[in-house]
This record gives sequence, C-alpha cells and structure tokens, in this order.
Amino acid sequence: MKALPIIKRILSSAATALVVAFVTFFALYHSPGDPAEMMLMEKMGGNLNWDVVRRYSEILGLNQGFWPMFRNWFSSMLKGDLGTSYKTARPILTEFVSRIGVSASLAILSSAVALVLGVGLGMLSAKYKNKAVDTITRLFSSVSIALPSFWLAIAFLWLFSLKLRLFPSSGYSGIRSLILPALVMGISSSAGLIRVTRSCVIQNMSAGYVTTARAKGITEKRVFLGHILKNIMLPILTMMTSSLISMISGSVIIEKIFGLPGVGNYLLTAINLKDFPVILGFVFLLALIVVTINLAAEILYFIIDPRVRQVSYEREG
Repeated sequence: MKALPIIKRILSSAATALVVAFVTFFALYHSPGDPAEMMLMEKMGGNLNWDVVRRYSEILGLNQGFWPMFRNWFSSMLKGDLGTSYKTARPILTEFVSRIGVSASLAILSSAVALVLGVGLGMLSAKYKNKAVDTITRLFSSVSIALPSFWLAIAFLWLFSLKLRLFPSSGYSGIRSLILPALVMGISSSAGLIRVTRSCVIQNMSAGYVTTARAKGITEKRVFLGHILKNIMLPILTMMTSSLISMISGSVIIEKIFGLPGVGNYLLTAINLKDFPVILGFVFLLALIVVTINLAAEILYFIIDPRVRQVSYEREG
C-alpha cells in the first residue's frame, strides 16, 4: 500500500510525456511549411522541382495524414525506436545521446550556481535583515529577475570573451566553455531562490526551536546550518525543481547564443527545418526528463518530511 502513491505518480508521469508528445505533433502537423520542401531547400538551394518535392514527401511518409503518422510514431516508440532525422538520417536516440552530455553538464553547473547564490545570499540577507547586505542582496535579486537571460548572455560574452578574453565565445572545448552559460542561467535562476530562502529563514528565526537552541548555547553558525537550513529544505527543494525545469527549457536560447552542441541548440535547428522526428523525439525525451525530475522531487518530499507521506496515505485510504 505504501508504494501505491509513487506507482500512481510514475504512471501519471509517463502519460504526461505522451500528452506533451501528442500536442507537439499536432502543433507541428498543422503549422505552416512543408518539411520536404524545407529539407530540399536546405540541401539543394532554390529552383526546386515540385515533382521532386512531392516524391520526397512520399519517401518521408508525410502524405499519410495526421493519425497514421502519429500511430506509426507511437507504435515505433513503444519498441524503443523514435525514428530517424530527415536531415542527417541518423536515429533520434543517437542524436539525443550524443548531445545530452553537454546539456546535462550545463544544467548541473547552472543548478550549482543557483543553489550557492540563492541559499547563500538568502541566508545572509535574512541574517542581516534591513541592513546594507540585505538591501544589496534584494537589489541583486530584483535585477536578476528583470534582466532577460539572453541579454545577460550577450553582456557576459562581450565582457568576458571579447574584451577580457577569459572564456571562449562559441563552441565547446570542455568545462571551460560551460562556465559563462552556467553563470548566466544560474544567476537568472537564483533570484526566486534568494527570496524564498530569505523569507523562510526570517520566519524560522523566531520559531521556538531556534530560541531553545540558542538558550542551550549553540552557536549562531550551528543554529543556521544545523537547525534552520534543515527545516527550510522542502521549499528550497521545490524552488530548485522549478529552476532546473526552467533551465531545461531556457537552455535552448542559451545554447544557441554560446554555440554549444547541446540538445537545445539542435532542437532549435530542427524546428527551423521542421524535422518532425527530431522535434517529436526530443520533446518526448525532454518531457520524460522533466516529469522524472518532478517525480524524484516528490519522492524526496516523502523521505524528508513524514507529513507528506501521511497526507498521501490518507488520500489513498
């Protein structure tokens, strides 16, 4: 019985990924532009023979209609086959796996930056409430929210790549190429975490257990790290989950700006060419990743807070 809530969430997560794939395919199918024409334009340039376009469309299976195309994709997906790219003729899984390493590394680094800045500055701001440090931190948070991530990316490229020449401006040559985009995404994602951490710390600083800990002679450092931080982990985990999901979607633009060979950059190229299998396969896999992150967060809620487990069991009962 205790595993039932988690099993239901796993099934719900899989269904969500399928719904996302269907909506994506529906939008693609009814959007303007002929994939066969766009692919031939990419490969051959202008002056296309329309008989060639029609034959190429038949080869790609684009003349079957909406439901047959989606049914074929769905049945192949159940067998582990997400199709092949119209452009490269390579399997979608191969394309995805060859690029997910860069995107995953960027997401992990960005999350680390957001966590350090968000929790560190949030706790510092709460500790020195209404003082200069608090004012500067809140100003930093407001500016981070107001500035679009793409503008920050361009500013960082201009300063650190073109002027100071500390980091490469484009392409991927190891971890050094990820530092600037990770800073951009981490700073943009830290603002909400700073506010949540600050609010939760201030609320807990006047709690009874903190007063008791101080009365026992426990140092302020231990009170913050061993008591307050432990009790605000759930809202921090919630914010980090939201930030990580936002990073996955936001990485499309950031990877393009920094010329990174990640999933987001490749997906944007596929959208421009209306490469159905790539878009559908990548969106489905990214949706699976997102729902898996949400599922992992919910499981952590179960582990961290007994009250969450109790509420779930009462609902199932």
